[in-house]
Amino acid sequence: MKRLLVLLLSAIMVFSLAACSKGAEEKPSGEQTQTGDTKELDYPKRAIEIVVPFGAGGSADSMTRTAANLMGNYIDKPINVINKAGGGGVDGMVYVAQAPADGYTILQITPSHSIAEALERPNASLTGDFEPIANFQKDIQVFGVSKDSKFKTIDELLEYAKANPGELKIGGTSPGGLDDYMANGFAEAAGVEITYVPYNSAAETKAAVLGGEIDIYQDKVLSFNTMVKSGEVRPLVVLHNERLTMVEELKDTPCTVEKGINFTQGSWRGFAVKKGTPQEIKDYLEEVIEKVYNSKEYRAIADKEMSDIIPGYVGQKEYGEMWKSEVAKFKEILVK
Repeated sequence: MKRLLVLLLSAIMVFSLAACSKGAEEKPSGEQTQTGDTKELDYPKRAIEIVVPFGAGGSADSMTRTAANLMGNYIDKPINVINKAGGGGVDGMVYVAQAPADGYTILQITPSHSIAEALERPNASLTGDFEPIANFQKDIQVFGVSKDSKFKTIDELLEYAKANPGELKIGGTSPGGLDDYMANGFAEAAGVEITYVPYNSAAETKAAVLGGEIDIYQDKVLSFNTMVKSGEVRPLVVLHNERLTMVEELKDTPCTVEKGINFTQGSWRGFAVKKGTPQEIKDYLEEVIEKVYNSKEYRAIADKEMSDIIPGYVGQKEYGEMWKSEVAKFKEILVK
């Protein structure tokens, strides 16, 4: 009886050891990634390229370079930012759409890409050719004039515009894109006619308003505020539903809603990859971007530049729904 019991216990031990061994073989062994995931991910093995589909010097370019620099704290491969301006953001989108779906070429996106899809522009489609990673910033548009302009208030400018239809010029990048839409949308809501003049980059637009080629300067708070601080531009109106009292340079600038102008279109800036990119790579990039957004380094930058007045981070799933909503909105507004 005792011998039988010993044999039975031995058999149980052998069976248990075999089961543990099998379980260990089936469990992914991988090493820990830099973002804390225990699943092995053979990425990235080389430099990652982020494509800004607009010229250097604008809000999209500034945000991307800030994010890319901080991503280096979590990724041990270079993060290179390149500018591919043209076609209202479409040229850069086409460039990324033609790259492999391997996570090494990331597209920086804005509402201009939703507009391009709404207008069914050829060559690339935001929801058709790309998948979301995360949104990083949401921003508010401001209109102003050169320090040498004769217009001191938005009321003076609108009074002149009503008396001289189409004479005033407003500049921007992305012809047929977001700047174009915001300029004409504002004009329509205000009951005036303004001529939109497209430029290839934000730097060219700034030079044009300071040089007197155009009358009105428009930009996001992030970039506009820099021009205000330097004394080169005078703010006239914020496209928002309330005054930006938390921004010292804009606290006394009226918003469109208080002026009876029902137009508050703003911008957003985020990241996407080509459709077909492996889910684990998208998850990895999303996690890195979220870490950057919540990092003390970025929070300090955002506080200083007032670039996070509206909380900007949105993850993959919600961002994808946001794309669809934006495309539908622009179709309703732009496609007659």
